[in-house]
Amino acid sequence: MKFPLSTALLGALIVFVFSPAQAADSSSVVNQATVAPVYHVKGVINAISPNALTLSHDAVPELQWPPMTMPFALAKNLVLPAIKVNDPVDFDVSLIDGRYEIIALTVRH
Repeated sequence: MKFPLSTALLGALIVFVFSPAQAADSSSVVNQATVAPVYHVKGVINAISPNALTLSHDAVPELQWPPMTMPFALAKNLVLPAIKVNDPVDFDVSLIDGRYEIIALTVRH
C-alpha cells in the first residue's frame, strides 16, 4: 500500500514535535524565559533548621516588605557556608513554587 507524500510528511512532523528529546529541549527554553526575579537582601540569622533559616532582614523595597523577621525555605541544591545564629548575612531570594526561597547566602564579616 502506498501513502501519499503529504501523509509521510505529516507522520514525520508528528514524530518530531512529540519526541521526548524535543519535549525536554522546549521545556528548558520555557523555563529560561520564565525565570523569577532575584532579590538581594541583608539580614541576621535568628534560627537554623534543616530546610529553612529564620532571618531578621532589612526592607525589600521591590517587594514592598518592611524590615521584619521571617523564615525562608532553602532552595534544593543550596550549599550553605558555615553559619551560626546572629551571623550577619547577605542573601538572595526568589519566588519558587509559590514561596520565597534562599538561593544564595554569604556571611558578612
